[in-house]
Amino acid sequence: MTKQSFNDFRFNGFEYEDHSNKYWEFGSQVNADESKVLIRIDENNVFSYYGNNGWKVYVLKLDRNHCVFIKHWQHFDGFYGTYILIDKNYYHVVDAREPFEDMAEEGSLNNWEEVLALAKAQDKSNKENNELILVTKN
Repeated sequence: MTKQSFNDFRFNGFEYEDHSNKYWEFGSQVNADESKVLIRIDENNVFSYYGNNGWKVYVLKLDRNHCVFIKHWQHFDGFYGTYILIDKNYYHVVDAREPFEDMAEEGSLNNWEEVLALAKAQDKSNKENNELILVTKN
């Protein structure tokens, strides 16, 4: 039985490679079976805090009243911005405890189909502009 590395697990289906000692380069923002995506977000749409176990927990704000909790290994600073790795099986939108005053009333990422469409649109734009998808290793 062959052990799978953590990166093989989290980047399953993506074409990625070591670009340098600091970055991974991805061929696409959507994996082969469309079950995982990398989306570029504004750094103000995510915040973090330390959970009870001492791990850093990230919160992706979707709109004024909704968010998604993500693990520290799903958050990347990239060469062209901040990226979030999202898995279809774990994309659970929750109600925010308090409204996010800096967000719009209604968001556009409340289900997987909208997230997938955003990733595909960003990927198309990257290819048209010859931008690389580089994320920092963590």
